[in-house]
Formats: sequence, C-alpha cells, structure tokens
Amino acid sequence: MKIHALLREVSRNLTSGTSRLGAFFSVAAVSVSLILLSDVLTITRIVDEAIEYRGSGSAVVTLAVPGRINGESCEALTEVPNVLAAGAMRESGKVSATTLPGEPLDLYTTTPTFAQVLGADDNGEGVYVPTDVATSLGAISIPIADGPVPVRGIYAYPPDGRRAGFGWAVLSPTSPDDGVFDECWALAWPQRTDLRQLMLSAVTPATGGGSTEQPQVSQLNTKYGLTFAGTTAYQTRITQYAPHVVFLIGLMLGSIAVWNRRVEIASNLHAGGTRGVLYLQQLIETIAWSLPAAAAGWLLGFFASANTAPTELTSLTIRSAEIVIAFFAGTLAGAVIGFASVREGRLWRYVKGR
Repeated sequence: MKIHALLREVSRNLTSGTSRLGAFFSVAAVSVSLILLSDVLTITRIVDEAIEYRGSGSAVVTLAVPGRINGESCEALTEVPNVLAAGAMRESGKVSATTLPGEPLDLYTTTPTFAQVLGADDNGEGVYVPTDVATSLGAISIPIADGPVPVRGIYAYPPDGRRAGFGWAVLSPTSPDDGVFDECWALAWPQRTDLRQLMLSAVTPATGGGSTEQPQVSQLNTKYGLTFAGTTAYQTRITQYAPHVVFLIGLMLGSIAVWNRRVEIASNLHAGGTRGVLYLQQLIETIAWSLPAAAAGWLLGFFASANTAPTELTSLTIRSAEIVIAFFAGTLAGAVIGFASVREGRLWRYVKGR
C-alpha cells in the first residue's frame, strides 16, 4: 500500500468513526487531566505551605549571647550555601518620635545586612522600620528630637507568632566591626540542619563585659515547627506515581483501541496486507487521539500552575510534561501490544466472538 493510500484509509477511519476517535480522546483527556491536576495541586499546596513557613520567619534562626557576638563573623555566614541573609544586632534603648512622644520605639543597632533577614527593602541610607511605623510616622523619614531620620527600608513584622519587639522599632545599621553585638540572626532556605552549629562561630570568648551564659539558639517564629516538613511531604506524596499511572492507562487504552479492530486487521492480513503497513496505520490512528489528549492535559496543567503557583511555573510545567509523555508512550506501547496480539489465523474466531 502506498503512503497516500494509507493516509486516505486512515482519514476515512477517523472521519467515519471506525477508529472511535472522539470516545478515546475524551476518556484519555479526562483521565490524564485529572491525574495531572491532582499532582499539580498537591505540589502547589506544598509550595504554599513553604511560602507561609518562610514568610512567617520560621526559617530564621537566632543566636543570643549578650555582648559576645562578632558582627563580621555573623555576616560571613552568608558565604555558607543556602544562607540567604545573616546579621547581628544589639539593643540600644528607645527613641521617641516627636509626633508620637508617648509611644517610644525600640532602637536596635545592627550590622548592615541584618535587615535583609527580615526581608526589608533597601533605598540607600538611613534606618529600617517595620510597616506599622512607616504607616504611622512616615515611610520617607522618622521625626525625632534631633531632626528627621531618613527611612532606608521597610520590613513586614505582623503579630503571627514571631518574637515580639520588632514590630514597633527602629533598626540603625552600623559597621560590622563597631563593637560586639547581642544576637546573630540567619535566614537559610532550604533549611540547613547544621546552621545552629555554624552560627556558634560568631560567638567570642567570655571576656570583659560579655555574658558568661550559654548561647541560646532559637527560631524567630516557633509556631510552625523547628523544620519545614514540606520536603518529606513532597517525597512521600501519593501523586508522585502519576507518570506510572498514566502510562498504564495509556497502555490499556492503546491496546483496547487496536484490539477492537482485530476483525478488520485479521481480515486485511488474510487479504494480503502486510503487517508493517497495517501496524503503521493503527499507530497513526492511535496518535490521532492520544497526542491531542496529552496536549490538552499539558495545557490544563500549565494554566493551573500559572494560576496557583506562578513562582514554580517552570518546574511544574516540566512535571506536567513528564506525565503526559508517560501517557503518550503508554498508548504507543499499548498499540504495539494490541497489534502483536492479532493473528490472521484467528480471523473466524474473532468474527464469531464479535
């Protein structure tokens, strides 16, 4: 059979309903879409939990040893993989704004990068203040008795379980070598199990006026647990087997689609048709419904990812592609198995059993 005759036969089968294009496409598209969406939404939920965990300050580890923190050593922690920001601070009393003299602000002297641990933006020079202070006193400058102090950056510090004391405060940056500090804070993401031990490198010997107490290591917010459990949840999620499941579904649908045509295939073989040409015909007809179904599932996964987890769009798009490719491969394998099961010598048995 020549190629144009083969394509003409395929076209007739697809348009006449012989290949049941619509039925197989519908079943395939729905099956792949449901399984793919379940995996995308499961991953999205884990991503949302990760964003909430990190945004709450739970990923910030604090080391407190009054008068014994070396600012330079604390900031050097950013050279450690996964440590996004680190800085030291010490309490420096209070400061009053002229517009609200009855509500003094807690004043902290910090190393330059301390505010980055809290997610503050940076506009060049001045002090850092939380959102509440910026709203009440101004986001450009803070009016104090000595004159207005420019606001260098603003950070969010909601009362969501994190340590109190920085929601109504002023952070005044200084040089890392400007004396010793009371605490070292570090933000690591993904979290490091050895971060607490690494932070001890910022502690200086107990000499002079430094505290002789043991270092106190904690979290900025203990509400969500010591470590984020999302990694375990991701690795143990049931939907991790989605590619295997859709491969089996594709295998089943592909073999059924060809097996349903066993009388036609055996008859063509009996009439002198070659197995290679007939196999190619069945393969093309299988692709005609399985490829659009896979594409529909991938597009649905892409739009779901874009709307629910835009920050992870690339990884989720790749994951969706893995699932639909597994399905498409399954349908082709199913078509091979289904065609290989048809025998010319069983034609009359197929006819009787139809």
